[in-house]
Amino acid sequence: MTFLQRTPARALAPPLLVLVAAAPPFLLGPYAVSTFTQILAFSLMVMSIVLLMGIAGMPTIGQAGFFGVGGYATGLLADRLTTSAPTLLVIAAVAGGLVAAATGWLLVRVKGTYLLMLTLAIGELLALVAIARVTLTGGSDGLANIPVLTLWPGAELRHVAVVYWYIAGVVLLMAALIALIIRSPFGRALLGVRDNEPRMRALGYSTGLYKYAAFTASGAIAGIAGSLWVTQTLFISPSDMSFHTSALALLALIVGGSQSLWGAVAGSALIIVVQNMLPISMQGLGPFVLGVVLVVVVYALPDGFAGIRNPLRRRHAT
Repeated sequence: MTFLQRTPARALAPPLLVLVAAAPPFLLGPYAVSTFTQILAFSLMVMSIVLLMGIAGMPTIGQAGFFGVGGYATGLLADRLTTSAPTLLVIAAVAGGLVAAATGWLLVRVKGTYLLMLTLAIGELLALVAIARVTLTGGSDGLANIPVLTLWPGAELRHVAVVYWYIAGVVLLMAALIALIIRSPFGRALLGVRDNEPRMRALGYSTGLYKYAAFTASGAIAGIAGSLWVTQTLFISPSDMSFHTSALALLALIVGGSQSLWGAVAGSALIIVVQNMLPISMQGLGPFVLGVVLVVVVYALPDGFAGIRNPLRRRHAT
């Protein structure tokens, strides 16, 4: 297939993607739409791990810490400063990015198991801070009674469809931004650092600075994801920034594909659907079903859901 033949399909992809993303409220009930909303918010955190782990080659099991920082920043300031969702989104990004910047200088100096353990320690420390500051965060009970956010004065994000469209729009914009970062010279340099850091260093690249920038950007994106999560749930607790949440995000990455943004959505959908729906219908067997499904997916699709596209592309090209 030639370039000219592929171009029309590529040109139609963005508007078709927007139409598909906007469709659920017209086709599904409130509970299903709410589930889709959670999937999108969670998938943005997984996309932040795609940038950090899949592109920069920095594995993490503490990403929920920055997710929680963004969520708590949104919840606390919604009650004390403003209910403007776009404003709180920016604040959450800054909060997540600053915390990542404050810790990333140490993480870029280590690799492998040491890096994993440090990310775990940072995530758990952030959760412990949320538990300890009872008067501010509500402690282990979480931060409840968060006011409904607004797009602008008088335009509340109350109806389930409106909340979904807002979060879907933000996730689409962030996915496009992450895709641009990956395709930029900065993203290509990160791939070089991931594949052969000594060679990139020999070529004159400041590899530590590149990894530090990727870690900070990843923390900011996770903070935005936390803000979107709170926008829908109007609740945040230390469990949302615990190892359990980070592990689920990492599993979603493995299932979807470590370098795929759409795979992050697919993996998140599997995790959220099993976590939210099967425990009710199967009398608490959700975790067992999730484990079985993950084992099957990992063995059947070593590259995750994203690996399905490559054989299809090769077959189509021939």
